[in-house]
Amino acid sequence: MDTQSINTLQQTHTAVWNEKDRTTRDALMQTIYADAIKMYDKDFILTGPTAISDFIDTLFAGDANFKFTVTKPMESTQNGARLYWDIRTGPNVLTGMDFFVLEKEKVAHLYVFMDAR
Repeated sequence: MDTQSINTLQQTHTAVWNEKDRTTRDALMQTIYADAIKMYDKDFILTGPTAISDFIDTLFAGDANFKFTVTKPMESTQNGARLYWDIRTGPNVLTGMDFFVLEKEKVAHLYVFMDAR
């Protein structure tokens, strides 16, 4: 991945996870996520942008102060990339990493790793 592609993916992914307006968020998702994207969490798998956007809605519903922040610049290798982040939820901070597998220049698989608290 070239530097511009990495920066675009990082910025758009961050915007997606911070966007409260569903219409705006879904439009952003279309630009970087494949139609059949799968998001893997240790407890569940979500399939498709709609399911991921529904999940983000539940995060905002649970905490109006939810904030996704990048902690290190995205790094890539071949068709993969990783992004370290933290999530502020009220007084708590969760940390973790997203690992992206890209196919045809869009995220086909998103693996979410949450650090232990």
